[in-house]
Amino acid sequence: MIRPATELVLWVSWSCRHLSMHVRILIRMPGTSVRVDRETHEELKKLARDLGTTVGEAVAIGTRRLRQQHIGRDLSAPLTEDETSWLDADLG
Repeated sequence: MIRPATELVLWVSWSCRHLSMHVRILIRMPGTSVRVDRETHEELKKLARDLGTTVGEAVAIGTRRLRQQHIGRDLSAPLTEDETSWLDADLG
């Protein structure tokens, strides 16, 4: 799964007698707040717990799925007259 852009990963390496070591340092970027009513917050916490993730990640997953549904609706709509004309245009 693609992680949201809330993490910055730094790779640090050094050598010691032909031995290379790599250390991964994870730095959390400061987040932001989203105001929701108590009932919605409880539902988000339950959903996150059921998914084994954080509330923030559950919101990110839900947002992505809603965006995909929106795109799907747009793609399933009939073509406009301009779109049909463009697709039927003679390329020669």
